[in-house]
Amino acid sequence: MKKIIFCFIIASLVFGETKKWDAHSAYLLPQKRWEMGLFQPFRYGYSETIEYSVHPLWFFVMPNFSLKKSQSDFAGFTSASQYKIVYPTPFLNMIAKEGIMGIIAPDFQMPPMLGLSASWLMSKNMSGVDLTLKGGLDLGFAFGDLDTRSTIDLPLVYHRLGVYYNNWGFHTGLDVQKNISEKIGVLVDADLRLLPGLNGNYSLEHKLLLSWHKSENFRILTGYKFVMGEYPYGSDMRLLPYIPMYETWVPMIEFQWARKKR
Repeated sequence: MKKIIFCFIIASLVFGETKKWDAHSAYLLPQKRWEMGLFQPFRYGYSETIEYSVHPLWFFVMPNFSLKKSQSDFAGFTSASQYKIVYPTPFLNMIAKEGIMGIIAPDFQMPPMLGLSASWLMSKNMSGVDLTLKGGLDLGFAFGDLDTRSTIDLPLVYHRLGVYYNNWGFHTGLDVQKNISEKIGVLVDADLRLLPGLNGNYSLEHKLLLSWHKSENFRILTGYKFVMGEYPYGSDMRLLPYIPMYETWVPMIEFQWARKKR
């Protein structure tokens, strides 16, 4: 069960973060359109200037909410700001136990914690290629004693939860997206997370996704994510999704649906 939980966390982070089908960019969903997938959050175009999203599978054990707001164009780029809030404590305490559900040692009781993130995104189409630049600040608040030995030292997971031990950090990245045919698209990105002062203070991430669009309401994605960073045990790199029980990488398949509310 522990390995199943780990694989689901990784899959959510690989696909959780992908105008239409464009979660990574400064473009907002058309008004009243919604999109969701097995691992992607539910996104909804609330108005012409606001889009919100929640991850329904995580919401009851890790309450979360994200809002994207369009901003004035800057230097020819479409711009938007994005704000995220997450309360991870219920889920972390759920896995702080012995047995098949345990990932954190049962000796640790995780205090109430709140994560906040603010990002600035700029997107522009250049000769048929959608380019997105992004960067922002991450804040983590622990309202009680948080033992530094309770970290989850796993690729992707460690540096996202590290903000609660470090209190703050930066993130920046570049996304490149292009349609290579009428139904097939490709997304390539590179992201950097910095947590100054933390024992393992950076993570460099790269992702490649191929998507097949059956229609504007359904698509299938497959791909990989590469992670390289510093951890409490030293430097490490990993190709994800990684299946620990078989010690191998396998491509992940993601199904996504969309509709427009009338």
